[in-house]
Amino acid sequence: NEASYFDALLSIALAQRTKEDEWQKHALECYEKVRRNIDVMPHRILIMETEMDVMMGQTKDAIGNYDKAINAAKESELIHEEAIANERAGDFCLSQGDVRASNYYGKAYNLYLQWGAEGKADNLKKKSL
Repeated sequence: NEASYFDALLSIALAQRTKEDEWQKHALECYEKVRRNIDVMPHRILIMETEMDVMMGQTKDAIGNYDKAINAAKESELIHEEAIANERAGDFCLSQGDVRASNYYGKAYNLYLQWGAEGKADNLKKKSL
């Protein structure tokens, strides 16, 4: 369900920041809940799989997988989820010293504005400066 999806993304982010096993375990539990849901949207599975791989240190295909998630969210016409996927790709690029971070952040910023989330867009702008 939707709550498990966002809970998984939050737990993954906390696991990456804190390096605490409890967040990794919780992220995995949420991920499994979402995977069992037959109605889950393809872009959600793609972004979660990519985030789980990154959390586990498997970053080789991350950019390509983030791009697949972004494209799938775009096809679903869910602006806010496309924005989230772009932001997460930007976070990954930034953590790797990859200059493409600004491109992903710029797309996320514009999508958040289109969605009407001006506060989130402003937050992202401050984060990516």
